[in-house]
Amino acid sequence: MKVVKSFLAVNPVSRLFTSAITKLIVAIFILLLFVNINSCNNITEPEIQPGRRDYVWEVDTLNYPYATLIRLWGSSPKDVWATSPGDAGKTISHFNGKSWSSYSVGGMNTPHSIWGDSYNNVFIAANGGEVWKYDGSSWTKFAEITKDGRSDISFNNIWGKSRNDFYVFGGYPDTIVRAYNISVIAHYHDNKWEILNTAPIFGMIAHLYENASDGKVYFQALKIGGAIHPDSTIIYEYSQKKYKKLYSSVWTWGEQAFLSLINNEVYFILGNRIAKRVNDQFQTFLKIDNPNFYQLMWGRSSRDLFFYMTDGLVHYNGSNFEYLLHFDKPRTHVFGSALFEKDVFFLVYESATKLNLIYRGKIN
Repeated sequence: MKVVKSFLAVNPVSRLFTSAITKLIVAIFILLLFVNINSCNNITEPEIQPGRRDYVWEVDTLNYPYATLIRLWGSSPKDVWATSPGDAGKTISHFNGKSWSSYSVGGMNTPHSIWGDSYNNVFIAANGGEVWKYDGSSWTKFAEITKDGRSDISFNNIWGKSRNDFYVFGGYPDTIVRAYNISVIAHYHDNKWEILNTAPIFGMIAHLYENASDGKVYFQALKIGGAIHPDSTIIYEYSQKKYKKLYSSVWTWGEQAFLSLINNEVYFILGNRIAKRVNDQFQTFLKIDNPNFYQLMWGRSSRDLFFYMTDGLVHYNGSNFEYLLHFDKPRTHVFGSALFEKDVFFLVYESATKLNLIYRGKIN
């Protein structure tokens, strides 16, 4: 035994070998502990909580007697914007947390949509292929986009992930029905514009989002057919510069389609069915039995969803539906929403009274 002890004590190779084995065992133990901890974290990850319904509501009336506000966006409850293409004197409205103000910007050509990533980085997409930017104090023209030599582009909407990664989209008139059926999608990224080849697409691009889980872009085209073909909505997938048609519906009551982005996931409203894309297939998430459902939905999570019904606003908390608001005027339409942690804003138009209203709800 003494010889062995003496050998281990004086043999540096054995000492290094023993040290290496010890370190390896410790490393394996740490690795297994790390994996186990992460597995436990996955198991104990907090469940999505049901959205609350205890809102206190206020209604703001915006004076637009000759026009309709059609888009709403905000960076916070103290910085909410709305746009209107129809009133030359005041196409932009802004809420500062206390009151609304309305104005127009000289030279801006019929603004349609608004989006941003902060209070001092806001974009408006307009007619004439124009994109304007707000830096916190003033508006300046950011881009004038043309396609196929055409500048009569109407940008119906705008959406993005950051100030250096966003899309503007819409269309320009065709030569048959004179509707904005020639599709246009422009992508701003890496400090430059890319005009997508939309030759396979026909129709005004109305909504476009990127799905975080698979990185695919999904968008909705509105095709005006006139006397030739029925008006319809078509949903496409765009991935690796290729388009795939996923769904088509004519404009009949209860059959329209719509897209909504909720917590960076794209939801598909297909008639009375709410679906997600799973393994390149539509997977039904929810069915809406209310006959007043108008195929519009917004939300914070899969258990905190708001649905536009022709008679009011309905909330889904993961287990049941409940009306939050009832509309007392016929032909009342909800055009959009801006949702925050405790505050919600809904852009409402009453056709009967021609009033543009902002329903503001705050959780107690």
